[in-house]
Amino acid sequence: MGFSKAIIAIKGNHLDHLEKVSAILNYFDGVDDQEILKELSETAKYENDWTLITDEEMVYVVEDDLIGELSQELDTAVYTFSIQTASASYGFSYFEGDKNRIFLIEDGDMITDEGESLTIERDQEISEDIGEEDIVALAGKLGIRLEEEH
Repeated sequence: MGFSKAIIAIKGNHLDHLEKVSAILNYFDGVDDQEILKELSETAKYENDWTLITDEEMVYVVEDDLIGELSQELDTAVYTFSIQTASASYGFSYFEGDKNRIFLIEDGDMITDEGESLTIERDQEISEDIGEEDIVALAGKLGIRLEEEH
C-alpha cells in the first residue's frame, strides 16, 4: 500500500486563524465553506510551536505561490513536507519573507530544486535519491512528527 503524508507546518499557534489560512490556501469552494472550516478545525493541531495542517489530497503542499503568500500574510515561517511512497514522490519546501526553498522528486526524477539549502538539510544527502526516511528526518529536526506513533 505505501506511506502517504503531506503536512503544512506554520511556525507558531495559528489555530485561531484557520479561516484566514483556509482563505489564503483557496480551501473554500463557496458551497461547503463552513463544513470545510469545521473539518480543518478538527484535524489541525498545535504541537512543538507548529500549527500542523494535514493535506489529505496532497494538493496544497505543492502550491508554492499560495504557501509563500501564507508565510507573508502570517509573517512567519511555513514548511511543507510530502511523502508518497507508491509514486516515489518526496518533497519539502520552506517560505519565510523573501527566502524560499523548494525541493520535489517524483518517481526518482528531479522536478524542483530551488533556493539555498537549509540548516535542517545538513548531514543529509538531498538529491534525487531522497526517500521517506529523509523527509521524516528533516521534519523531525524541527520537532515535527510525520509518522504516527504505534
